[in-house]
Amino acid sequence: MADPLFEFTERLAAMFAVAGFPRMASRVLMTLMMSPDASLTAAELRDRLGISAAAVSGAITYLERLGMVRRRAQQGSRKELYELPEAAWYTASLRQPPFYSEIAGMLPAGIEAAKKAGAQGPLARLTEMQEFFEFMRTRMPELYEEWMRTRRGCADASTTE
Repeated sequence: MADPLFEFTERLAAMFAVAGFPRMASRVLMTLMMSPDASLTAAELRDRLGISAAAVSGAITYLERLGMVRRRAQQGSRKELYELPEAAWYTASLRQPPFYSEIAGMLPAGIEAAKKAGAQGPLARLTEMQEFFEFMRTRMPELYEEWMRTRRGCADASTTE
């Protein structure tokens, strides 16, 4: 018999993949999201998803880089537990990911190269791209703080009802 929660997890992961998130990272993230305590070992992820240890490792490495998953030593074992951060996974995506800073930091070299080459089209696009990533780099922490205030407000409202 099919497991409706697993099927939903796979559908949700597929939506993330369609939006451009790596397929395996999507599956691992959503599997962690749907686990009882938002944490699983590599072996549990491998068994639940029917994937290789290498696929789990690659997905975890990607998710860790984004701050969406963290490793924790499992007490009394050499195995590591992979878990979602204390703040829900979506708040991790609103923090200032290194990606924005890294891209913004790379763009001046491209802008300079486009200027030297007299390449007006690439220069305009690279300049706009730099402006966008600088905007995102500065706004993401503010959005995260706004989200945390909103969450606290929702939690406060639900306890007073």
